[in-house]
Amino acid sequence: MVNALSNIDFRFYLWLFIRRFPLFLIAAMVVGTAGVALTFLWPPSYQATAKILVESPQIPTELAKSTVPTGAAEQFQIIQEDVLSRESVLALANRFAIYSGRTNMSESDVVDDMMRRLAIQPTASGGGGGATVYSISFKADRPDTAAELINHLVTTILDKDVLIRTQRATDTVAFFSRETQRLDNELQGLEGNILEFKNENINALPDSVDFRREQQIAQQQRLLILQQDEVALHKRVSDLQSRPLDIAAPALTPAEQSLLALRQLLFQQQALFSDESPTITALRARIAALEGEVVGSTGQPGAPRNARDIELASIDDRLEAIAVERQLIEASIEALERSIAETPANETELHSLERDRQNVQAQYDSAVARLADASTGQQIEFLLKGERLSLIESAVPPQRSLGPSRSVLVLATFAAAMLAGLAAVITPELLNRKIRRPAEMIGRLQIVPFVTVPYIKRSMFNPARLGFRISILIAVPALVLALGISDDAPRNAFMGYAQASLIATSSTP
Repeated sequence: MVNALSNIDFRFYLWLFIRRFPLFLIAAMVVGTAGVALTFLWPPSYQATAKILVESPQIPTELAKSTVPTGAAEQFQIIQEDVLSRESVLALANRFAIYSGRTNMSESDVVDDMMRRLAIQPTASGGGGGATVYSISFKADRPDTAAELINHLVTTILDKDVLIRTQRATDTVAFFSRETQRLDNELQGLEGNILEFKNENINALPDSVDFRREQQIAQQQRLLILQQDEVALHKRVSDLQSRPLDIAAPALTPAEQSLLALRQLLFQQQALFSDESPTITALRARIAALEGEVVGSTGQPGAPRNARDIELASIDDRLEAIAVERQLIEASIEALERSIAETPANETELHSLERDRQNVQAQYDSAVARLADASTGQQIEFLLKGERLSLIESAVPPQRSLGPSRSVLVLATFAAAMLAGLAAVITPELLNRKIRRPAEMIGRLQIVPFVTVPYIKRSMFNPARLGFRISILIAVPALVLALGISDDAPRNAFMGYAQASLIATSSTP
C-alpha cells in the first residue's frame, strides 16, 4: 500500500484540481443553492394521530347480551368503508380546505392524495388475545388542520357506531313487538273459534262422552225396569179381569163393560205397538168416547163400582205414567246416541283447533321471551354497556414536522454540493485520453522518453515551427511505408523516436 501511495503524483492532481477549481465551484454552488432552496421552500408535513379502542362488554354475556349481531371490530371495518368512500373523502377535503390553493386538481387526484395522507390500521396491544386498538393518522401542511381533521373523523366514527348499534337494537325490539302483537291477535282468534265450536257442540264434546255414556246406560236400565213394570201391570190386569166379579157388587152397564174391555185391549196393544201407532190412537179415542158416555150416565168418568175397578183404574194411571216416562227416556237415549256418535268427529276438529292454538301459543311465548331479550339488549346499547368503540387518545397538533430537521437537510445539501463539485472535476479527467505526463506515456505506449520538455509559452506565432510539425506528421508514416521495416525492435525504436520528437515539437509553440 505504501508503494501504491508513493506512485501517486499528488502534485499533478493538486495542479489539476486548482486548474479546474472554477468548474468545481460552479457545480457545488448550483447543487448547494438548489438544495438549500428546496429545503426552505418545500412545505412541511405534520401528522396527527388518534387511537380508538374496541371495548369489551361491561355486562357479562352469560347474564345479558346485546342483540346487535355485529362485533365492534367488524362494525369498525364497516364504518371505515363508509367514512373512506369517495363522497366522504371529498367532503373532508372541502370541509378543512386541504387543497384550497390547488385549483388544477381533479376530484380523483384529491381522493388519491387524501388516501395517501390518511392511514387507519390496527396496532399491537400487548400479546395474543389482548384488546384491539386502531390508530388513525393524517398528514397535512398545518398541524392544527391535521389534528382537527382526525378529531372530526374519530367523532364521526364513534357517532356512527353508537347510532348503528342503537338503531339495530331498536329495530329488533320493534320487530318482536309487532310479532308479539300479531301472534296475540291470532291466538285470540283461535281461542274464539274454539269457544264458538264448543258452544255449538256443547252436548257432543269429548270431555263429556264418558258422562253421557253413563247416562245412556242408566236410561237403558231405567227403560228396562219400566218395561218390566209394564209387563207386570198388564199381567195384573189380566188376572183381575179373569177373576169373577163380587156378587155384592153392582152389575156393570154395557158401556162400562165396553170401556173395561177397551182398556184391557189397550194394555195388550201397548205391549206390541208404540204410542204413536194408529191402533193405539184409535183405541184411546174410543176409550175417551166411552168414558164420556159413562160420565153422562153415572155423573163421573168410569167411577169404579167395586175393588177390582178401583185397582184397574190405578193400574191404568200407572201405565200411562210409564208410557210418558218411556217416551222421555227413549228420546233421551236417542239424543245421547246421536251425541256420542258425533263426538269422534268433534274430537278430531277440536284437537285440530287446540293444536293450532298450542302452536301459536308456543310461538307467542317464544316471541315474548325474545322481546324481553331484545328490550334488555336495547337498554344495554342505550346505556353504552355493550361492546363498543371508545376513544382512548385524541389527536393533538404535532409540534414537529415529519422527516429530518432543516439543519440536517442543509448539511446533506452541503455534502451533495461537495460531491457534485468533485464529480465535475473527476468526470472530465476520466474521459480525457490525452498524454500529459511521462508516466502516462510509459503506461500507454510502453516507451521511456529520453527527456521531457515542458510547455513554454511564446507570444509570437512561428510559421516555420508549424510547417515542421506538419512535415513530420506526413513524412514519418511515408518513410515507414517506404523503408518497409519488418523488424519489430527497430520499428518500435523508430516509432518511439518519432513520437518523442513529435511531442517535443508540439510542446513548444
